Amino acid sequence: MILAEGRSSVEIMEKGAYVKSLVLNGLEILKQSEDGVQTHGGMAIMLPYAGRVRNAMYVWEGKQYHLPKNNGEHSIHGLTRELNWVSEKQGENKGIFTINLSTSNYPTDLFLKLEFEIKSHSFSIHIEAENKGSANGPFMAGMHPYFNFKDSWAIESKQNLLRLNFESGYFPDGTVTAIKPRTLSSKGGLPFDNTYITNTTPVLFAGDRRIIMENTNMPYLVLYNGEFTRGKSIAAEPMTAAPDSFNNGIGLVSIPPGDKFQCSATFRLS
Repeated sequence: MILAEGRSSVEIMEKGAYVKSLVLNGLEILKQSEDGVQTHGGMAIMLPYAGRVRNAMYVWEGKQYHLPKNNGEHSIHGLTRELNWVSEKQGENKGIFTINLSTSNYPTDLFLKLEFEIKSHSFSIHIEAENKGSANGPFMAGMHPYFNFKDSWAIESKQNLLRLNFESGYFPDGTVTAIKPRTLSSKGGLPFDNTYITNTTPVLFAGDRRIIMENTNMPYLVLYNGEFTRGKSIAAEPMTAAPDSFNNGIGLVSIPPGDKFQCSATFRLS
């Protein structure tokens, strides 16, 4: 599906509801995936969990569940990236993608709806998860955009950022460290694969562009500048909870039967 308004356009694939490319006011915003893997470029949508789940398993309300081992001994980035979504265009600049998630890996049935909208200077994604089953459902959502930058990048926050501390590898230990100053950047060439609590609206300065990262119910931000960024992009990933939240509970939402959870992110070119 291709949505467009003026000099802005976005291409969204039915497989995974994956955002393959995004142009805002004539500028290529996202780095393309060079190997076709959704989490190596573009913007993957990660549901009903994002980041890693330790040992590809979790216990929910007394029952143990096993997830696909797709990252060594761990599971990563959700259950819907390899599934085909149902798409429906709503005019030239709006589209809806839906899917029913029903699997033995998960305690209940979820109806997932994504609403995409592009405008001349912004791109928005609204996520809705509705519990259609009879058991409570653990839930987190994440987006994995790779933002192009020219020469350098920096993320600024009006409040101090809180960095989650990790006990081993990729798994938070429940403690945080306040980061000062309120700017993270490519200056110094430091590696990033960290999770932050923003509690504000971060602004990404990416060389010749400035992107305001507005969100609702997505206070966690993962920054990654490793191998797949190729030194020309930065992955700045809005999330509703922390990595391994299905085990550590940090930011995890429980959706009761018949209830819904909603979150959204808007990337505004300024």
